[in-house]
Amino acid sequence: MFKKEITVKDQFGEQYAVEAAIEKHRNGQESSLSHLKYITIDGEDIRPGFDMCFQSLLSGKIFKLI
Repeated sequence: MFKKEITVKDQFGEQYAVEAAIEKHRNGQESSLSHLKYITIDGEDIRPGFDMCFQSLLSGKIFKLI
């Protein structure tokens, strides 16, 4: 797995630069965001829902990739 900085926005339209954990391909190359496992915001690791939304249990905000 590798870490990459990405941009997300919350349900209010505010944008954030966050760290994403992305699974590597079996051959060791970097994967696309479709292999994203979780994002880290304010120390909280947030896993995506079915629709690739990330809901924080700490702040209640919902984040989407942009």
